[in-house]
Amino acid sequence: MGQNPTVYLNGLFQLVYAENPGAFLGLGGAWTREVRFVIFALIVFLGLGGMLWYLLKKENYKINLYAYTFILAGGFGNLWDRVFHEDGHVIDFMLMEIWGPLRTGVFNVADMFIVGGVLLALYGEYLVKRSESSRPKP
Repeated sequence: MGQNPTVYLNGLFQLVYAENPGAFLGLGGAWTREVRFVIFALIVFLGLGGMLWYLLKKENYKINLYAYTFILAGGFGNLWDRVFHEDGHVIDFMLMEIWGPLRTGVFNVADMFIVGGVLLALYGEYLVKRSESSRPKP
């Protein structure tokens, strides 16, 4: 906090401090603290609890178990920041400048887990559909 970005690999990867009051790319960041708390803390907590309950109650493929575990870990990580940070912000600190104007928003490790989990879940659904379509029809 309060330092210049640390740049690696000719600017491809940077460590930079940012407080995100909203969700993805700051969505909802202009809302009042109370509204942000209800939506980004209480509702997210209930959603993560529901996802955990579903995961524990339903028999899942191993790939889905990993995917939802990643999403839960990232979700609870960001929730922790939001609840225990003074202003209800999430601390983000990584930025990638891919090429020219093509760059990511500032993100954190929890965001990486959420995105990785979602991609893994989508891949898992693809594998399930593929295996179901390759089974002989009765």
